[in-house]
Amino acid sequence: MGCLLSKRCVFIKSSRKDDSLDSQSKKQTEFRYIDGRRFHNVENIVYHLPNDEDEIDRLHIQHFLIRYIWQSNFSAPVEHILSKPGARILDIGCGPASWSFDIATTYPLSQVIGLDISSYQPTQIKPRNFEFIRANAQEGLPFDNNTFDFVFQRFLFIGYTIEKWPYVINEIVRVLKPGGYLELCEPSNVFDGGPATQCLWNYGEAELLKKRGGDFDAYQKLEKYLQEQGKLENINKEVKKSYFGKKHNNLEFSKVNTGNAINALFSLKPFLTKTLQVSDEEYDELVKTCEKELFELDSYFYLVRAYASKVIDNNSNESII
Repeated sequence: MGCLLSKRCVFIKSSRKDDSLDSQSKKQTEFRYIDGRRFHNVENIVYHLPNDEDEIDRLHIQHFLIRYIWQSNFSAPVEHILSKPGARILDIGCGPASWSFDIATTYPLSQVIGLDISSYQPTQIKPRNFEFIRANAQEGLPFDNNTFDFVFQRFLFIGYTIEKWPYVINEIVRVLKPGGYLELCEPSNVFDGGPATQCLWNYGEAELLKKRGGDFDAYQKLEKYLQEQGKLENINKEVKKSYFGKKHNNLEFSKVNTGNAINALFSLKPFLTKTLQVSDEEYDELVKTCEKELFELDSYFYLVRAYASKVIDNNSNESII
């Protein structure tokens, strides 16, 4: 489990003293606070996780968990593209830029752009070849046609309405260079969970997401979205099964994986207490029971990656580098 404990993970805490994410330069209207947690302040958005320091830490850890599960940061065959000088990479819904920073460091000759509705990425440890752009992908991508060699998007089942998925895919293909690749990664809900787990995840969060227009089943539709887009080829899908409990052969991984899910539930607490109509104390007890269930019942979830390349138009002068 060395990758989760490696020196590369140090950035999770390293910039705390030097890089205040609530600096004076931030507009107060960019964020709002609910029950002591900081959230984005964008209207009519599906995304309902906070963007404060606790959630940033969780997302950093989640990045390394996902990288460990796949033993890679991506599945698309783009290693040769990203290694070339001037390769342009877009990370949609970059959050605190965990994936972006990792990629920018691994491929220092590339240019990585992170896009998100909130600007809460660390600045003191920002790689020189990373740039952040604040935008909402559901309203269109603020880039010219045929701009990027690789477009990456992860865990935005909680970010898009069901109706917007085809539109966002079309936008990704529009800004992708002919021959360039896009990759999508989404998780499933929890399987083989106990009563508390089902209450919190399979009912609570699923119901909350549904009311906001999101889609917990997006992971099942990724390949279909790519097939129906019309300008993509070399379409592939890969699936991983990730256990929370003792069935996983790496106990340390199981503990960290379970901890990440539990911390996500605490991040969702301001909303799920209302959805489930429970008190703070009752919610905390449900989460405590859920943590025990996840480990003891060998609950699991699926991770799906789907990727494809943009068809090369023989009449176009644009192509990958």
